[in-house]
Amino acid sequence: HISTYWRELTRIDADKEQIDAYLEQRLRDQMSSDGGFIPDCFFTTAVALHLGLVSTIARYIDMMKQIGRFKNEIERVRNSPGTLTPAQRANLPLVMQRWESQLQDMKREKCAMDAQMLDPRRLICAMVFYRFVICFLLRQVDAQGVFPQQAFTMPAENGDVNAAEKWRMLPEFLIEDAIEFVVFVTTYAPDVLTDSTAQVGDDGLRMFDDILPLFIVTFLARPKLIRNPYLKAKLVDILHYLTYRDPREDDDYVDTLGGNIPGNIRLHPSIQQFQANLDNNTLARAYLVPALVRFYVDIEQTGSSSQFYEKFQTRYYIARTLRALWARAPRYVEVTRRFFMQSGLGTSEATTTGSTRRDQRVIEEFVTRLMTDTTYLLDESLSKLAVIRDIEKRQPTAEAPAAEGNDSDDASRLDDAESRA
Repeated sequence: HISTYWRELTRIDADKEQIDAYLEQRLRDQMSSDGGFIPDCFFTTAVALHLGLVSTIARYIDMMKQIGRFKNEIERVRNSPGTLTPAQRANLPLVMQRWESQLQDMKREKCAMDAQMLDPRRLICAMVFYRFVICFLLRQVDAQGVFPQQAFTMPAENGDVNAAEKWRMLPEFLIEDAIEFVVFVTTYAPDVLTDSTAQVGDDGLRMFDDILPLFIVTFLARPKLIRNPYLKAKLVDILHYLTYRDPREDDDYVDTLGGNIPGNIRLHPSIQQFQANLDNNTLARAYLVPALVRFYVDIEQTGSSSQFYEKFQTRYYIARTLRALWARAPRYVEVTRRFFMQSGLGTSEATTTGSTRRDQRVIEEFVTRLMTDTTYLLDESLSKLAVIRDIEKRQPTAEAPAAEGNDSDDASRLDDAESRA
């Protein structure tokens, strides 16, 4: 039954005992277990998309990664037969034929999934629903609780106790699915973001122009609203994709691809449009830069076993986003300068983390993390360069062929060292 399933879902910030107590209290207050037809339709649709579309998105992305890795491995073996032993070179044509057949099977499966996952009509319908979900989530945290009928008011750092309880009891997948869907559409079908039929609403607010920037800024600026750091990192992913800037336009750009990069990168029109939306958003101008600096500090702990390496990807995206904002509008440079200067002087004007003391802590930890990361990454790069040089010196030749098994180990180590360096 849907009510049983709903009771067992992971909540935004509550354990099972708190959930049971809250639901029991709600039932006693309402004297009924029936929440109404419209809420049932809303939450049933959310669950259906969670089990169907969103779970398939994860499978689709995983398939894309598998195909990419498999193609790279085929190219690596094809282009470096000298690293193989004589026995392996003798079997190479048969192995390559088998691999090519497997790759074609994977591509056929991808084409079948493309027909469903990239169908504009399906994506637009889902976008309309997730527009409603995002508005619902924003209404729950709106300081006045009247969004979207009235302008959104940024909640306080701690917020109202009763409102916070209602928020904590919501299923976490409502936020996760909305974010995952927007990330997917941004990456694989950006035309849907700006499609006029996906911008429906009688409140005058458009999904891409108004609601999405507000959603991202709010939950980055008020990190306590979302306990799961993975979800906040996904918000940074969306920002990075939609504020993307050709890295060669930066004065510190270093070509790590050996010149193997397109001459001109054509950016999707949605990037320019989203950046213009941020420029026109009052809350984004006030909160976004300090929120990114704060999350740069907070991402130190993600709770996952690979958090040590995951944080570098998120921090890289934060750095790229900040540089894109600074390059686009001088006001973001001024906001950054004011945030650091006012916090350093101990003034409270325009602080955005809730208190001057917290601003000062964020800045101190930001500088510490920045120096620590720089030192570690420099040391890691230099050590991997030594590994690369050692493996290249031991590359097999016609006079000294590779020993059985050593070639594949060396190739794997070389790929790993090159990627880390």
